[in-house]
Amino acid sequence: MAYTATVRVRSYELDSFGHVNNSVYLNYMEEARSEYLLALGLSFNDFAPLGVHLVIVESFVKYISPARYGDEIEIVGQFADVKAVSLRIDYVFTERASGRRIATAWTRGAFVDAATGRPTRAPKIFHEAFLRGTETAE
Repeated sequence: MAYTATVRVRSYELDSFGHVNNSVYLNYMEEARSEYLLALGLSFNDFAPLGVHLVIVESFVKYISPARYGDEIEIVGQFADVKAVSLRIDYVFTERASGRRIATAWTRGAFVDAATGRPTRAPKIFHEAFLRGTETAE
């Protein structure tokens, strides 16, 4: 199942060449993850009461075409490789008006115990939601 979030490029996200700075894509992915969680009926606020954090341990971005000020970027995500303690989210960035592919990316998140910082199993509510997120529509 694919999830969608949209961001509009702001002036302070630009580098000296007039396009979105490469580091900003990590912020875009965080915004998209928040929206994807909401689509699953969860939020970042649900982690603390369960005593866990979901931390990003790996990320990868392939830059294809520059995004510029005012572009509306659609970020389509797919949960993948859901395991007991981690998961991957794949992203496709597209400029909405033209359909131009901007980037592809992925992040791997791992659950850690909030008190110890050590890896831990995902709480059942999250694990089940992420597994649902990998299902394809029939």
